[in-house]
Amino acid sequence: MTAAMTRRAFAIGAASLLAAGCMRNGPTARVRLAAGESGGLYLAFAELLAERMHARYPHLQVDVIATEGSVDNLARLRSGEADMGLALADVAEHDLAGGPRDTAPQALARVYENYLQVVVRDAAAAQRLSDLKGGRVSIGPGGSGAAATSVVMLDAAGLRNRVALVNYRLRDGLTGLANGDLQAVVWSGGVPTPAITDLDARQPLRMLDIGNLATPMTGLSGYPYLLRSVPTGTYAPPGLKTIGVPNLLLIGDAVADAVAAAAVDVLASDAAQLVPAHVRGLQYLAPATMIQTGLVPLHPGAAQAYRRLHG
Repeated sequence: MTAAMTRRAFAIGAASLLAAGCMRNGPTARVRLAAGESGGLYLAFAELLAERMHARYPHLQVDVIATEGSVDNLARLRSGEADMGLALADVAEHDLAGGPRDTAPQALARVYENYLQVVVRDAAAAQRLSDLKGGRVSIGPGGSGAAATSVVMLDAAGLRNRVALVNYRLRDGLTGLANGDLQAVVWSGGVPTPAITDLDARQPLRMLDIGNLATPMTGLSGYPYLLRSVPTGTYAPPGLKTIGVPNLLLIGDAVADAVAAAAVDVLASDAAQLVPAHVRGLQYLAPATMIQTGLVPLHPGAAQAYRRLHG
């Protein structure tokens, strides 16, 4: 089947699923969606998704919860404090391998891809990651996916014990970068990230190229990290390479199939309305990649929805 035929079949299936959902008015439920921190893509995407799910299914209320990120979200899903949540795929697979199977969340979709960003002041001498040796670097809160992936990156670069690591939220990290308390901030998200762009407008910033670490990071962790070209603009110089990590939208295994199916319906049908204005990420809600959730299995309700979508 050609790519064009696949996209057409997907669109027809999405319309059919939407029609079926409208006829039965969809599920009646209130779900908690664990997102991320202010200024980041997780929270912006989650708020759009919650709005569209309620618009599409009036009896479905989605409450967005601000969190530290992937690790925090996975813990909330396992404990039952959240019903849905976002997580980096590498962190989700590590959690699946290391935690009890009976509380492991399942996947709804691969939704978009993050860029791992090492940001310095443009006036700084640092041109490569190794130049940060001896400096202070914020890798994000302990509950964030950025922190978890940063540790792999620094291990691969041989810098884990050669920099002073701090766990600041993004905005606090950027404040430290601006006042010289920090030499770099590591962040995982879309390019450009609004909070970083805001500071860049006042004090020019620059991303470092870390593309050479994709292979050693994969060797260390066993997760297939991807080499990606970064969209040029604002704080991203031309020709920059970095590490790409997909994001997964996850759901607790106890959540009703109808809620999972409704989420898939909205992701497929309203994809264009779920992209925050500033995002230039890769493979954002692409039909061909939504079901590519790696080792994390699809929730039964999501699997049923995809069968209806694809025929």
